[in-house]
Amino acid sequence: MFSLDVIECELGKMKDESKTIVEEDENKLTALEDDYQKMTSNVAMMIKKAKDKLDHLHQRFQTGLDVTYRRHRESLHERLRTNRIFQANIENTNQLMRVAKEKNPDVDTFIVTEQSKTQLLRHVRRLQQMTGEKHNTFELKMGYDDVLEKVINVMTTVGRLEVSSSLSSSSHDSLTSIRQIIDTLQATSSVTSFSESTSSSDMLSDVGHVAVPSSSVAPRIDVWTGSLSLVKSVHKGSIGGSMTPWLTGGVFIEGEGLLVINFQNKQLLLFDYSYEYIRHYDVDNSPIDITRGFKPNELLMTQMGRSVIRCTFGDGVLTTVDRIRSTQQCWGIDILGDKILLGTEGSVGILTSDLKQVAASIPKRGHNTSVAASPNGLFYHRDEDVIVCPSLDGKEVFRHMCKGIKEPRGIVVDQDGNVYVCGMESGDIHLISHDGSKDRILLPRMSGITRPYAILHHPTRQELIVTSRQENVIFEVYKFCDQ
Repeated sequence: MFSLDVIECELGKMKDESKTIVEEDENKLTALEDDYQKMTSNVAMMIKKAKDKLDHLHQRFQTGLDVTYRRHRESLHERLRTNRIFQANIENTNQLMRVAKEKNPDVDTFIVTEQSKTQLLRHVRRLQQMTGEKHNTFELKMGYDDVLEKVINVMTTVGRLEVSSSLSSSSHDSLTSIRQIIDTLQATSSVTSFSESTSSSDMLSDVGHVAVPSSSVAPRIDVWTGSLSLVKSVHKGSIGGSMTPWLTGGVFIEGEGLLVINFQNKQLLLFDYSYEYIRHYDVDNSPIDITRGFKPNELLMTQMGRSVIRCTFGDGVLTTVDRIRSTQQCWGIDILGDKILLGTEGSVGILTSDLKQVAASIPKRGHNTSVAASPNGLFYHRDEDVIVCPSLDGKEVFRHMCKGIKEPRGIVVDQDGNVYVCGMESGDIHLISHDGSKDRILLPRMSGITRPYAILHHPTRQELIVTSRQENVIFEVYKFCDQ
């Protein structure tokens, strides 16, 4: 049996080993913070050098452009002055001929005519001497350097962040020593029944898993009294592409991030949960809207050419499963129960999960139609500037006209059944209750977007993602906060 003195000695050893581990972790934390500060400084320095270089090249180019422009402008001015003088001389000669004709003496007319011919020849020779074959068309064109083209259209990151991790040898040795001490104490009973007073399995567990206090869950904000605060603006320069992006829909994918449709560039864009751009996926035709499917990792996507695509997305890989042709061009898409909702220009179709049988078709007015399913078994769509709420059997529950809204496009529903709508032409965001009994304007105008198009709601956070119709800011993120 162990005496208390022996146990105390062993605990002393454990204390020394644990101290070694703590000191090691403190040193590693300091080193990590130093790396962070150093990398932050280095990246900022590299970006500044790049900017300074571009500014210098810009200044050089602008100087050359100014010289070239002034030279050709002066050439055109000189040519224009000469032609105006020639025009005036022709007019004066013509006027002289008219005066001579009115007097009518044949001899005077002959003399004036001969003199006019001589003057005209002199004017023409002077014109030819002054202008000759001098050009009067100067078209300025820019041939961008290949490197600059790549920076603008291809480059998506300033560099790749690589992280290597390992357990230091000293910490590993200390953990091994602590386990050996615990095994020794556990193997032999003590006077005070050490195994009863302190569970060795608990100690082993504590060695392997440091307890981290769980962060308290932030209370949910009442969307009817709270306000929206801008979290992030994402600009078109952060994702590249040959044309200004037009993000028309998106979906959150668990463990992957936010997958957004880039209609204009025929792409799907992947962002992480902090809304940082990761990569893009090219598709064969312009995608329009996207939603989760009926199976894990399954997605349904509408596309130009009257197509509905069934695909899967997992581990960063997008795979097309099949393609279904539609009789009409489909825009919005969502699922409700075992049915698929498809929005077209003239109706909302309710289809079976295999997209082969139409269960119902609800006529509507207006243009491109977004559809949004609700947890309460209803769904929402636009009918011109009115928001309509029907059930799956086609029965209309209510119609709601948001004050001041023009051209409602994006529609989304949160976990509580609240409906969010963005007005593309009015540039605002509206909130409608699940039963249509009340509404409010959440945002009369946005920070960097004037024409909001699509709207998404984060599945767990009280955040709204609003896209623009081809503006410098491609989407903005807003979160609810107390007034």
